Amino acid sequence: MTRTYTKKPVWTWVCDECFVEVDLGRTQNHLPSPDEMRERGWFIAVLFGDKCPTCVAKAGEGNE
Repeated sequence: MTRTYTKKPVWTWVCDECFVEVDLGRTQNHLPSPDEMRERGWFIAVLFGDKCPTCVAKAGEGNE
């Protein structure tokens, strides 16, 4: 095994419906907060069920 640099983030937000990944940061503390993700159009669930803006629009859900 060789250790090498990778461009793929270590931490990412994933839509639990369509599984789209948003590559956001190499460390967890660099990820946007749930409130910042809501501002970007994501539905952020309490435990499970985060949805990307596309799935939110398809379902007609808001970010309440």
